[in-house]
Amino acid sequence: MTTSYTPKNVAITGGCGFIGSNFVNYIHDAWPNCNFVNIDKLILNSDTQNVSEAVRSSPRYKLVLTDIKNEAAILNVFEENEIDTVIHFAADCTSTRCYNETAEAVQNNILSFIQFLDTVRHYGKIQRFVHISTDEVYGDSDLSENEQGKVESSRLMPGNPYAATKIAGEAYVRAYQKQYNLPIVTARMNNIYGPNQWDVKVVPRFIEIAKVRGEYTIQGTGKQLRSWLFVDDASAGLKAVTEKGKLNEIYNLGTYYEKNVADLAKTIQEEVDRQLDRPHQPPRYKSIPDRPYNDLRYLISIEKAKEDLGWEPTTSFDEGMRITVASALKEHKHVKMHVAIYGGKGYVGQELQHVLRAREIPYVLATKKVGFDSDEEVERELALLGVTHVICVTGRTHGPGCNTIEYLEGGPDKVFINVRDNMYSATILAHMCRKIGLHYTYIGTGYMFAYDKQHSIGGAEFKEEDEPTFFGSAYSVVKGFTDRQMNYFNQNGWENLNVRITLPLSLDLDQPRNLLSKIIKYKELFDIPVSLTILPDCMNAMCNLMEQRTGGTLNLVNPEPISLYEVVKIYKEIVDETVNPTPIGVETERAQQLLATKGNCALDTEKLQKLAPVLSAKDSLVKHFNEMKAN
Repeated sequence: MTTSYTPKNVAITGGCGFIGSNFVNYIHDAWPNCNFVNIDKLILNSDTQNVSEAVRSSPRYKLVLTDIKNEAAILNVFEENEIDTVIHFAADCTSTRCYNETAEAVQNNILSFIQFLDTVRHYGKIQRFVHISTDEVYGDSDLSENEQGKVESSRLMPGNPYAATKIAGEAYVRAYQKQYNLPIVTARMNNIYGPNQWDVKVVPRFIEIAKVRGEYTIQGTGKQLRSWLFVDDASAGLKAVTEKGKLNEIYNLGTYYEKNVADLAKTIQEEVDRQLDRPHQPPRYKSIPDRPYNDLRYLISIEKAKEDLGWEPTTSFDEGMRITVASALKEHKHVKMHVAIYGGKGYVGQELQHVLRAREIPYVLATKKVGFDSDEEVERELALLGVTHVICVTGRTHGPGCNTIEYLEGGPDKVFINVRDNMYSATILAHMCRKIGLHYTYIGTGYMFAYDKQHSIGGAEFKEEDEPTFFGSAYSVVKGFTDRQMNYFNQNGWENLNVRITLPLSLDLDQPRNLLSKIIKYKELFDIPVSLTILPDCMNAMCNLMEQRTGGTLNLVNPEPISLYEVVKIYKEIVDETVNPTPIGVETERAQQLLATKGNCALDTEKLQKLAPVLSAKDSLVKHFNEMKAN
């Protein structure tokens, strides 16, 4: 008879994801004497609100936001909470990452996992470690009725990159069991459905289609068979594995209930129509090309789990789908990132904080400063801040006795300040975020471009791949090099977002560094179209991209350049008719001199409009100025 294991203090990795959050919600009541720490980095399919409010408010539950490769944070969690049990869900199963950015999936699912195993080994007090794997490691099953379910000793033949990373993870589990005697038991899970699933997966995607009675896109023939295991049954299975599973063993957790994708659509349409209390309409299908690696069938045997653990699924497919649809039809609040800000006390940093507060995105201002504190102190604080995203708004544009970038012109002392604040700080933070697994956003500048023969006024605009062309100030030279350095972090799948802003404008007239606060007081203004970053629009767009963990370089300006004279003219028409500047036209000698010595330019916004559209500069100003007038 197998002795039952009783956990006390449990760390659950990936507990804000689909299966992990449902397990947290289930196991909190199933183990009433346990304390739980949920460790999650909030990748694309994760959300802190997936954990129920009752659990989030429980004194037995904690949330720690970090990557499993962040050794300092993980050891801190283990030691402070006297962790004796680990349930390891954390993995990147997103199709974008695994199929299009395979090297990054290897980083997350293999290399980070190895680091996590090393941390567990160094901690030395884990009594049971449950490793969650997948039935996809077995590869395709035959569609015939005579096909036998794969048993735990069946040959592993992965049919997709995700499965390959999970096999590699299992191999390291075996190695660490053998070499270091880590107390690990493995569960290979079947195709699971239920509440909180990422909306690109077939069940939530079909529910959304059913709500609007749209066309169901079916990959290939639609005859691919899948077993459908309800997530609460999976959670019960993992409870049994933890309590009764033998160390070093593997257990299949699945179901023999199968349904093809086309029939799934019928069931979901019927259930959605029923819950919306409307007449049923049969689904309409649209065939699309099959995706790569779309295996026809996964069928596994669960006889070992039945015999050794006394577990088998108990929820009917119809009941599970009823619960799933009911959850999907409710409104849900989302919290998909916690942010650390460097340079948050400056003008742009303060405007960013307004946006984060309005969106109810948790954030913290870092206290350590790159270049002032040691790199070791900065990294130590960053590792323990409990955030998922970092925004760098550090930069030097002025100083004592000088309120413009002219402050940076001068001798070696100014070069030091310029490089420290405008290059080194941004670059070292990018390295640190990459090392400990945080999404990084650097707010750079477009003040390294200027109109030229190839980019004339009204002509071609500067694109993201263009290199700096304006070197008329020490500030623009250093910022230009920083922009180019950020390209190193733009490798496929790396979560580093390099945004270029220019002439940042807000609606806060009490902010002395606000462009609008300044120009409405000027007697003369240049009537030359330039790109503007209207901060409420562009900071919201940036936050959307951060939640999607977007990387790469992006011109973060409102489309359609506009002159500063035109900005104030619109302000005069809507808000304050007393302002009355005189325009300085582009043809004047004064304007030509400034064109040659200042970084006036137009940045291309095609990429931004595809990823996170914002209003044109003129339309945005009209909208915001009308709001100012109303208030």
